[in-house]
Parts: sequence; structure tokens; C-alpha cells
Amino acid sequence: MNNNELIAEFLGYTQPHPKYPGTTYWYKEGEEPLTILSFDTDWNWLMEVVEKCLIGEADTNRPDLIKNIYEGLTDINKQKTHKAVINFIKNN
Repeated sequence: MNNNELIAEFLGYTQPHPKYPGTTYWYKEGEEPLTILSFDTDWNWLMEVVEKCLIGEADTNRPDLIKNIYEGLTDINKQKTHKAVINFIKNN
């Protein structure tokens, strides 16, 4: 599983899509299917993940993981933010 797939699962998407089982579409009830995953290349996609990480901030006992996300955002560095989000998902 690559990092974008890890993020998709973190956001509640699954595969295979029930209407398109022979495809690689990602499914989430009430959402349009995702045909591509652009969390690593598009700020808009990445910000949805950042928001979920930060909303759950009170549930984490790892403030260092949250700090790394804030540092990526403060630096306006998409790669750094993406890496911090992946680290948050894997270690929280």
C-alpha cells in the first residue's frame, strides 16, 4: 500500500467500489468515487487530511506528531506536510 492509499483509508475510503468492482476506484458512502489519489500533489486534497488529523488532536498522546504537521503548514511546504500526515497516521 502506498502513502496515498493509506491516507484514503484514514479518510474512510475503501476498495473495491461496490458499483465498479473491476476498477481501482475508492469508495466512501455519500461521496463521489475517487479515481486518482492526489494527496501528495494537491494542497486541497492534503488539507482535508490535515483537518482530520488536527480535529483528532485531543485524542492523541503524541503532540510531536501534531507539531510536525504545524511545521509543514507554517513552512508552506507540501512535501513536509504530507510526510508529517503520513507519520501521524502510522504512529497515532
